[in-house]
Amino acid sequence: MKNTRAALLAVALTAGAVAVGGAVSPAVAAEARTVTVCAPATGSCDHTTLASALGAADPGDTVQVVGTVTVDGTTTIAEDVTVSGAPGARVVQTGSAVTFRITGAGATLTGLEITSDTPKPAEFVYVGADDVTLSDNTIHGPRQALPMSGWVGNRGFVTAGGISGLNASGNTIHSLRSGAYLNPNGTGLIAGNTLHDTKGDFLIDNAAFTFTGNSAGDPEARSEWSFVVFEGTASSRYPSMATLSAANGNMTAWDQRGPAAGEVTYVAPLAAEDCKSGGWKDLDPGFRNQGQCIQFVNTGK
Repeated sequence: MKNTRAALLAVALTAGAVAVGGAVSPAVAAEARTVTVCAPATGSCDHTTLASALGAADPGDTVQVVGTVTVDGTTTIAEDVTVSGAPGARVVQTGSAVTFRITGAGATLTGLEITSDTPKPAEFVYVGADDVTLSDNTIHGPRQALPMSGWVGNRGFVTAGGISGLNASGNTIHSLRSGAYLNPNGTGLIAGNTLHDTKGDFLIDNAAFTFTGNSAGDPEARSEWSFVVFEGTASSRYPSMATLSAANGNMTAWDQRGPAAGEVTYVAPLAAEDCKSGGWKDLDPGFRNQGQCIQFVNTGK
């Protein structure tokens, strides 16, 4: 289908070429299309697998997922294509594999619920290209029995080292070993995401992303840590756990580059209950008393 479309476009460009000052100016390229994909039983979409839908899409096109689509293995987004979800769209992984592998610069993954039938030891999204957008997705695994230390190593998304221009915004990520693993020297914006029920929301391995407006989700299923800055991360990156926390709804932060005597952490209260029964004594920033701690919950100051 892609070859047919390319041939038709070549004919259209040749027929529409206009000579300008001795040069040939091609006609306007074909408009972007929307290619739909849904389960075979639905029978109302262009394709019944994500792989075939992406194979038919050209750069600039949108692949729209309708209903629940099951995958057993990895789906690669290798071009500047948008994969989006119609209302209620779900992609369910049944194999032990990365669900989406993004290698096309400028690709977008948006508006999808992405999960698996059982916990899988792999990330749901791997970002291996520049200028990728992950927006308004809900990424989660099935709930696992505590303690978190025994959880399968599933992750919301993982970035390749050195990528640039990532925009991860408005996503809800939960019930995973970790929300995101960020490899060295990646850059971009991670903003307005909500995370809970992970052992670590953002694992920062000498990455250089900007974090703002992220927040902790379900208070009944909190993450063990929100930000974990690994030893080996450049000292110029995230120099203050208090500043990182304050820019992200007072989420917890653990700096593993801390002094030899121990780690540098920032654990702010998220609810008044955190301050009661002497809980205010175990928090950082240090509070003088329970009342000051509760004031911080109410005002952020």
